[in-house]
Amino acid sequence: MPAARKAANPIEQRRYQRQYDRDRAAPLRAMFPQVAQVQIELSFPGVRDAAPSAQTFVLYPAARAFFRYPCPCQDCDGEFDVSGAVGTLAASQAAAERSSITEFSCQGVRSRDRLSGSPCPIRLSCRIVISSAAAIAAAAPSGEH
Repeated sequence: MPAARKAANPIEQRRYQRQYDRDRAAPLRAMFPQVAQVQIELSFPGVRDAAPSAQTFVLYPAARAFFRYPCPCQDCDGEFDVSGAVGTLAASQAAAERSSITEFSCQGVRSRDRLSGSPCPIRLSCRIVISSAAAIAAAAPSGEH
């Protein structure tokens, strides 16, 4: 008789769903053909005790166009979805390189606060930089075009 499989807790279920969604996301080149690079910088201001480390992600045309990031608190079930901010900035034709900073609050609940229902206190400051191929070529030193 096979061993019974333990059901995944809600945090694991979200992680599995996020991985499933990421694996099925279209490549950046299909979503935003004019974009050569997306840089996403995540920082977590205002945290007093044990502040989470800042994170930076650089995506190129072959990367999956997936812009949801888990809350850095391991016991939190929340995530930050910056897809809308990336889409808005990518659609802008303002310049070869453009950036924006957006603030988000975690909508999740940490395990220790599940009974009280208190929301996770983590805030995200997200800087997004989108570069076209022309911007990257212009930034390259002479002879590397």
